Amino acid sequence: MKKFLFIAVLFGFSSAAVAQYYEPIPYYGNNPFIFCTVGVPQDCWAPISKELGTFTVTNYYCFNAYSALLFARVCPKAFALGAAKSVMATSSSRDPADASP
Repeated sequence: MKKFLFIAVLFGFSSAAVAQYYEPIPYYGNNPFIFCTVGVPQDCWAPISKELGTFTVTNYYCFNAYSALLFARVCPKAFALGAAKSVMATSSSRDPADASP
């Protein structure tokens, strides 16, 4: 019984941790990579930087703030790890002993 309780508590903590970072995207079949790369052109905004969550409004008359603010919330979290990995990869690809420019 104690083992079952421990597993249940452990699962509860892990699912709570995942739940705080996950937000469903009602566009492109819940695919954050397409959403963060393309944006939602029919909502009259375009992404500038998916890592920072910045976008530009292309037409204020048809601008949908819901999808744009969803982009600003979701995309920095979705691509933060990828940006950190690319920075580490570019910085570690050069030999520090090589002093040539």
